[in-house]
Amino acid sequence: MASEGVEDGSGTLSISSVVKEIQGLKDKFKREDGESPSPFADLEKATVLQECRVFSDSKIVTESPRRCSQLITKLLHIVTQGDLMSSAEVTEVFFGVTKLFQSSDASLRRMVYFFIKEVAETCNPDDIIIVTSSLTKDMNSNEDLFRANSIRVLAKMIDATMLGAIERYVKQAIVDKNSMVSSSALVAGNMQCTMGDECIRTDFFVRCTFNRWFP
Repeated sequence: MASEGVEDGSGTLSISSVVKEIQGLKDKFKREDGESPSPFADLEKATVLQECRVFSDSKIVTESPRRCSQLITKLLHIVTQGDLMSSAEVTEVFFGVTKLFQSSDASLRRMVYFFIKEVAETCNPDDIIIVTSSLTKDMNSNEDLFRANSIRVLAKMIDATMLGAIERYVKQAIVDKNSMVSSSALVAGNMQCTMGDECIRTDFFVRCTFNRWFP
């Protein structure tokens, strides 16, 4: 009985030889991966910021959402590598990002939300106001994806002085029929509770939501 291998037509192929072959393939792919240059290896902040000026071109935004997503990816790489942008650069980028709300492409909108969420914490309040109106508009969108994500992002960005502007939207979203929107609103309400006395009073709405989910 051949318990150590199988017949392949030219002889017995042992388990050890299969393992050795797999290991050889792993080593080959590892070497190839190591030799492949990173697409972000030679990025320069000034060049990327210059490229991002295409955000002001509505034709590119609406017809080439993939290109815009790639540029946002480059921006995020620069930020996460510690290459900080000046106040003027942040303002310019934020203003450009607001132009991307013209596109209804879901993948691009996700990248926009992600970029705003990651960068907003290092921005001046005046820069945040630039995108607040666009996010508020998405909170009233007919697209559940846009509503859910805009609630999360906006709740993370604002402070106690701006809480009243979104409180009504969050309370309405908590009892929304779409679970993604409702859960996003619950997360937003929980985030705002860190503001102490200024937090959104959502007890009644939370009870309504749980009663609907768990009757």
